[in-house]
Order: sequence, then structure tokens, then C-alpha cells
Amino acid sequence: MTRFSREYAAKLAEEQDRLRRSTAIGNAWAVVDSHAATNRPLPATTKPDPSSVPAGSGTTQRKYRNVPTGGYHSKKEAGRASELKVGEALGDIRHLREQVEYLLIPKQDGERAVKYVADFVYEQDGATVVEDCKGMRTPDYVIKRKLMLFVQKIRIRET
Repeated sequence: MTRFSREYAAKLAEEQDRLRRSTAIGNAWAVVDSHAATNRPLPATTKPDPSSVPAGSGTTQRKYRNVPTGGYHSKKEAGRASELKVGEALGDIRHLREQVEYLLIPKQDGERAVKYVADFVYEQDGATVVEDCKGMRTPDYVIKRKLMLFVQKIRIRET
């Protein structure tokens, strides 16, 4: 393993560890550790019963079962962001930007504009890369992906 690979692996491990500590799972383990240190029993449940949660309270399950993590829309996106940040720190990629908006169809009479928001945009080997973390390809996403290629001449990299 080269020095570069060891540095990359170490930085990636640090970032993933930091991310893990900031997630809900990490917070649950912190609760377990704090209860173990005080010899108090754990609460019966840490999640509310779905039937007792009022509608619109924001604690219900999401449509595609993604779990927001570290300010990102999903664990997968948060993990990819940490990988890209390490890659940028090591010089593999440059000019990393997040949540970049592209206009696909401009606003028209009584109609809103159609936009695509890319999860990540960066430069790699002199080329601009537009990347989207997908857990599930929705019909809206497929249409916007095709519009990005047709209108902007940009092919989206899916991870």
C-alpha cells in the first residue's frame, strides 16, 4: 500500500467515524453508553409508537425510507459526501459543490420552472462531474436526467 493510499484510507476512516458519531445510530449508542456508566436501565423504547405520533409532526417514516444524516438527505449521500471531501483534501478532485441547481425548462405563463438539483458537482481530471446519490430512481428523476442530457448536454453520474 502506498503512502498516498494509507493517507486516503486514514482520512476516509476519520471522516466516516465522525459521520457515524453524528448519526442517529451513533446517538443511540451514546445513550446506551451513558446508561451503562450510571447503571440505570435503558428506556423501553427510544422511538415513538407510530400510532401515537400526530399527523404532520415530522417523525413519521419517509416515503422512500431514507434517513437524514449529518445534514444530508440520506446515509448514502452523507457517506458519499465524506468520501468526496477526503478526495478533495487529497487533491483527487477539485471545486466540490453541493446541491447545485440547473434550469431545465424556464418559467412560462402560469407554470413554474423545471429545475434539477445535483447532489455534488466537482472537477476530476479536467472534466466537470455532476453526481447524484440514488437509492431509488423515481419517475421524476428519470425524466430530469434525460432533460439534463438533452438540454444541458450533461450526463449525470449515479452513485
